[in-house]
Amino acid sequence: MMTSELFREAMSLTASGVSVITTDGPLGRAGLTVSSLCSLSMTPPSVVLCVHQDNRALPTFMEHGVFAVNVLANDQAQIANIFAGAVAEYRENRFAVGEWTTLNSASPVLQGATCSFDCELVDFKDFGSHRILIGEVIALENNTKSPLVYSERAFHRTAALAAV
Repeated sequence: MMTSELFREAMSLTASGVSVITTDGPLGRAGLTVSSLCSLSMTPPSVVLCVHQDNRALPTFMEHGVFAVNVLANDQAQIANIFAGAVAEYRENRFAVGEWTTLNSASPVLQGATCSFDCELVDFKDFGSHRILIGEVIALENNTKSPLVYSERAFHRTAALAAV
């Protein structure tokens, strides 16, 4: 029989990129760590990601209607932990670490990230415990750093990739 525990264990064996999604606007800055980023469409360029419906930052993202997806580089595990709420001293000021700028929207863009996508929230759908957010990419910034990866309940650095 399928259980949430079995499913969670199987998902822990997969490898995912790690991103910090951010927003800024009338309700202030908000951000959180996700490992659920996926490209959705090339035309229009868009991404999809999932946020737990109980996450206290979710209403801020919905109200602002814009967000940035900062795909973390392999030297940014501390920022992943901070935005996951795992570092107590930064829970109230997660943006105290890192250099932050903006692209087209007011959403904070992390300097040194592997890449950052500045997005307008164009749609969402609630499913189970999560809300699926669809963002149309309005600007982006690329870097040449290798990405941070999450697998087996830990962050991992990647080396230069070799095609097989």
